[in-house]
Amino acid sequence: MPMAKRKRKPRAARKTKIRRNDTVLVLAGRSKGVRGRVLEVDRKRGKLLVEGANMVKKHVRPNPQKQIKGGIATRESYLDLSNVRRVSD
Repeated sequence: MPMAKRKRKPRAARKTKIRRNDTVLVLAGRSKGVRGRVLEVDRKRGKLLVEGANMVKKHVRPNPQKQIKGGIATRESYLDLSNVRRVSD
């Protein structure tokens, strides 16, 4: 008999003073030392997207209806809030 899936408690949203369009400095990880603009903040997961930081390659399938050319696309991936610091402009 298969085991039932365990229900997880809903996680509280993390408080942060970092908002969209703030300039941040990446403190840890592959993109350490990169300064970039915040594109998106996910308070529920405690993560954010920084322009030009934590770039990953994604294989994209062509879709002529949406004018998408196939191939390998590079895009930003999420960073944890604890790995960035807001800097003044």
